[in-house]
Amino acid sequence: MTEELPGQLIDVDGRSTHVIIEGSGPPVVLLAALGSNWFDLDQLALALSPSFTVIRFDRPGYGASEALPRDTWPTLGGEVGRIASVLDALAIEEPVLIAAHSMSSMYAEAFAREHPDRTAGVLMIDGTFVMFPWRVLPTALRVRNCHRAVAVADLLRLPQLLGAAAHDSVFPTPPTGYTAAQRFWVRQVFSRSDMLRATLVENAAFPSINMDLIDLRRRDGGTVRAAVTVLAALPAAGLWLRWWRWRHQRYAQILGGVYEEISPANHLVVAQHPADTAFYIQRLARRAGHLPTPPRQLGT
Repeated sequence: MTEELPGQLIDVDGRSTHVIIEGSGPPVVLLAALGSNWFDLDQLALALSPSFTVIRFDRPGYGASEALPRDTWPTLGGEVGRIASVLDALAIEEPVLIAAHSMSSMYAEAFAREHPDRTAGVLMIDGTFVMFPWRVLPTALRVRNCHRAVAVADLLRLPQLLGAAAHDSVFPTPPTGYTAAQRFWVRQVFSRSDMLRATLVENAAFPSINMDLIDLRRRDGGTVRAAVTVLAALPAAGLWLRWWRWRHQRYAQILGGVYEEISPANHLVVAQHPADTAFYIQRLARRAGHLPTPPRQLGT
């Protein structure tokens, strides 16, 4: 069985990049989490497409996008530039709303700070906010260790043996399940060592990316100028709920944004609760003037 790749492959800064654009209306860019691919956002994109032009792309090594060279790794500036280059390639000139999940919230914040004229609003979906910055090993050494780990995994044929099972052990099944095409692409992508390498290398680059973001916050001097919502995914009860809520409320305060929450939910809320996530994107879009506000009903 084979499936036609959805979307298109475009040249972004000399690298083949997988991009999907669908729907109609004001543009919203969905940024996937660490270790996540386009198909993990399918149901969220479907919920948004009646109201928005929904743009997704796979970062290097993920999905169907060409991997980075072995001696390079993701950087904050590089990912901000990639978002801008994708928008340029698609001739998107108006400001966009960015909905960023997990670690990609760092790229969304940096883009909003570097390109305020291109940013209508930003939604951080259970975003990454580090309370105590750290950097122990040099990034180059951390990345070399990732390549060594992938070489061992390749030798043992782990990507091919695990395939979709590696995905399904982490990602919740969407409310309506997976289509045959989605299952096909999960198997294809997760049987490739490029996917494993991209995840490990991006994680290895995290401390450096985080420090660059902190430096950018200091230089930028204050809150994000676009409308911001910090959306926390909270468990039903327990100590973790209070800590996670406080952490994200602090995150919203730092960014000058509004705090919202979905509960009960886990970190992979975009797949677990796509309709609820779409609701908060639409709410932010209206607050930012990116979508018209529906007229009030008489008596309300």
